Amino acid sequence: MQKYVLWIGVFPALIIPCIGALFYFVWFAESNWVQPVYASIKLFTFVWPVFGAFFLLKEGLGKLGAMFKFQWNIVMEGVGCGILMSLCVLFVLFSPFGNAVFEHAAVVREKAEQMGVISHFVIFGLFLSFLHSLLEEYYWRWFVFGNLHRFLNSKSLAYGVGALGFASHHIVVTTQFFHGPIGWIYGLTVGVAGAIWSWLMVRHQSLIGAWVSHIIVDITLMSVGYHLIFHVSSK
Repeated sequence: MQKYVLWIGVFPALIIPCIGALFYFVWFAESNWVQPVYASIKLFTFVWPVFGAFFLLKEGLGKLGAMFKFQWNIVMEGVGCGILMSLCVLFVLFSPFGNAVFEHAAVVREKAEQMGVISHFVIFGLFLSFLHSLLEEYYWRWFVFGNLHRFLNSKSLAYGVGALGFASHHIVVTTQFFHGPIGWIYGLTVGVAGAIWSWLMVRHQSLIGAWVSHIIVDITLMSVGYHLIFHVSSK
């Protein structure tokens, strides 16, 4: 397959979530466009891999079904990985580096209000943790990283590009919460998590382990968000 076909499929997938995050989290954060743009980006992340698989790579979705191979050892490795990553999150949160998180609790609450999710934050958190994490694994691991890993000669480059792409829209978010280097550091750690989940996918030829790990980490993060919004910011 010609490399240009790969990049026609993958390059938009790498940058559009970041551009979308700039729209709904920065440029139009206080407008009525936040929710429509956010929903449009999520629709894109669902539709684009289907379009790419059928019309660019001309492979269809047959290989996607195989990526949901279920084995208990895959699940348990995902659980272990998710718990370990969550412990790292909590360690940082309750270390001196975590002070910036608590200091910006009011900003977190303000952003939740702007996005219109504060009144149903628990439902929103469950959606992000279970369904949105699945969407991200399908989009970032199976389609973006999976194609980079297949077609790039350098596997390290595939991991790096995939991780940076995954981190980019998270950096937009974290730098709005936390100004200065700390926002970038927090955002880049998401890329590290993405690289680990990519490794799990390659290791097992399945998305299940990465998805289980992702669920656990997102539950941890949304629990922290709940604490900041409804306990810390109200003090």
